[in-house]
Amino acid sequence: MRKASLLIVCIILTVSGWVANLTAQTAPHVYLQISSATVTLGDTVRLTVGVDQGDSIKSVLLLLNYTESKYRFLNGTSSTLFQGATFWDIHPQSSDSDTMLYMVGVTLGAGRYVKAPGEFFILHFVAKDTGQANFGFDSLRFMTPSLRYFAGTSDNLSSVIFPVDTFPPAAITDFRVQEAGSGKLQFQWHNPNDEDFMGVTIIRSTAGFADSLNTPGTFIAYSGRATGFEDANLDNHQIYYYSAFTFDEIPNYSRPVYLKAEPKAEYIYAYPNPFNPSNGVHFKTIFPYDTFIDISIYDAVGNLVLKLYKNEPITANDPTKELIWDGRNADGDVVANGVYYYIVKTAQGDKKIEKVAVLR
Repeated sequence: MRKASLLIVCIILTVSGWVANLTAQTAPHVYLQISSATVTLGDTVRLTVGVDQGDSIKSVLLLLNYTESKYRFLNGTSSTLFQGATFWDIHPQSSDSDTMLYMVGVTLGAGRYVKAPGEFFILHFVAKDTGQANFGFDSLRFMTPSLRYFAGTSDNLSSVIFPVDTFPPAAITDFRVQEAGSGKLQFQWHNPNDEDFMGVTIIRSTAGFADSLNTPGTFIAYSGRATGFEDANLDNHQIYYYSAFTFDEIPNYSRPVYLKAEPKAEYIYAYPNPFNPSNGVHFKTIFPYDTFIDISIYDAVGNLVLKLYKNEPITANDPTKELIWDGRNADGDVVANGVYYYIVKTAQGDKKIEKVAVLR
């Protein structure tokens, strides 16, 4: 049987005078997803060529082997890492020579470079026989922003890397955030129970919510399997937009879950909220300067329930203060279920108002 070689050339526009510092370049890792491990005559086979690791990829050169007597190339399109692609066949005069299909993809825009994770191309073949689906890479090279080539990696260059799985795990749930001090935000969420769940990637932006991991101007704030993390070294009073994606081994990425937050130099919050008076509620405050605070509790119509603390000291050396309310009023009676307001005042004249709910 005669084999054909599929040459994939992905070119990204060069920016004149652009200089890159390639001190920590991560070698790309290419994957090949195949829609089925076995095929039947007449089946359409879908191949996805992508990268799950690699920094600032300027161009990629891949050589994909397939058995021409078993498959006929149908079509190809660019995927998430490229805006467009061109495909054309080159057939040799000699039947003993390899047939090659060239594909060129371009990322448009000055200074644009692709970065993993993402997909290069979606390819479709028609099966001309029944048997094992057998596609694999022979060689691959990548060009970095400094215009230097280096070899990429794949799991096994001569065989199918893994069958396709086009279904991502479920998204995270109960995505929430709280201020954690000057320039800090604390995030928590629940991971899905899907068997193929591998982790969570959270990207951050100051321009708005991002719908994909390849959105320009975004930063990966977290990637891992935990159910929470602290984002630090942020600018106070800057609104940050977070998009959280779950992913599997392929990787397939879930729809994003969004959350925005604003770190502040000082903050207060109550937990748990709502709370049961039998357990009480904790008020946590942070003020980054020497001060005294007063905390008063008011009901939903503005009546004073209790002056909880008066002239409670907070020092710049120890700016965190944690205080407790047992859900009782000034007469010692447990208050009714409902929403209450706690007002924190500082010696400097700052005043903050937050809600807390009583639920028994």
